[in-house]
Amino acid sequence: MPKRLNLVTGACGFSGSHLVKMLLSQGQEVIATDLPKAFSHPKIQTVCKGIDLDFSQDGCQVLPSDLLDKSSLDALFKRPVTHVFHTASLYDYSAPLSLLRKINVEGSSNFFETAGSCKSLERFVHWSTCGVFGKPVPASGGDKCNLPFSEDNSSPKNSVFGQKEPENTYLVNDYSVSKWEQEQFAWKLYRAGRLPLTVVRPAPLYGPGSDYGHGGIVLAINRGLLPFIPADSVNYLTTSLHVEDMAGLAVHVAEKDFALGEDYNVVDESVISYHEFLHYLALLLGRRLWDIPLVRQRYLKNLAVVAAHTWLFLEQRFQAPRVRVFEVGSATYMASSYWISNKKSKDAGYVYQHPDVKEGMRTTIEWFRRMGWLQSDYNPKGVCQDNF
Repeated sequence: MPKRLNLVTGACGFSGSHLVKMLLSQGQEVIATDLPKAFSHPKIQTVCKGIDLDFSQDGCQVLPSDLLDKSSLDALFKRPVTHVFHTASLYDYSAPLSLLRKINVEGSSNFFETAGSCKSLERFVHWSTCGVFGKPVPASGGDKCNLPFSEDNSSPKNSVFGQKEPENTYLVNDYSVSKWEQEQFAWKLYRAGRLPLTVVRPAPLYGPGSDYGHGGIVLAINRGLLPFIPADSVNYLTTSLHVEDMAGLAVHVAEKDFALGEDYNVVDESVISYHEFLHYLALLLGRRLWDIPLVRQRYLKNLAVVAAHTWLFLEQRFQAPRVRVFEVGSATYMASSYWISNKKSKDAGYVYQHPDVKEGMRTTIEWFRRMGWLQSDYNPKGVCQDNF
């Protein structure tokens, strides 16, 4: 692999930290940037130690920045950066749309413009989300079958700039809305010849270092906060991606000429129902998960939304502990059945290192146990609680 100068935004985040680790292990030079307080945050320091990442090692330069502070972004490009990996975003389903837009859209637009002015830049790899495809449309066979999303489906790349959502469907939560708008700005600059863009769209991520998303489900089951599941969840698919494959695919396409101007779904090989997935997690954790035969998953959404609003009230009024699976954004996402095609990423020559979510979750839960995250007193704060 040729020597490059790589700039990684969101370097203290879940994807960013694993990406920095991978680049450094390959002998690459990295500029790691994140909010100034992120590098000294106790939890981040603990996680980095847990995944064997040391920002002070040779080849890594730490330069704090803020997407909303343009002067701090200019400082990132004082050296001849060749490759940018833009992982930074506010990923919090409890955050209001106004804040998501401020950081993910306004902040990233600042960064796109700054990076586009860098004359040494060869590739800009942008982290989006498979959530930009919207709510899945059932196939003609009924609710038991879905049409898998591919890159040819309606997305920010193949939509007119300013279009509010994908055609023939809708965005399921505010986070997806902000990522749709964010990605539209990136493609606008690419079409203008100002940004050498490749977009990667991960499925829900899991792996060592994350107690949100799939990791949050693990914690909820472990604490007995998710004791049951509708029996008809056997008809609803969930998708997954190990964080090491997210980093691996991004590094892979960053050096491929054919990937310029392309978008890639990043998702493992598992085709698994919510029923099988959650029961498997419960088995690994030694917890009992009950099936409810008379409650359909499609109707559970309304109950979950009410529960999320109620818990948020208890949190704000009575300082109840944050349970990050009880969120409106999470409830709307989990009430859908997702099947996402990874054919294009495999056709690009990438070989998934964690193709089976069952094996990946087994090793992830082992990491949780070693880190003490399965102890009864472990209750992580949300991003907004920590930073805003």
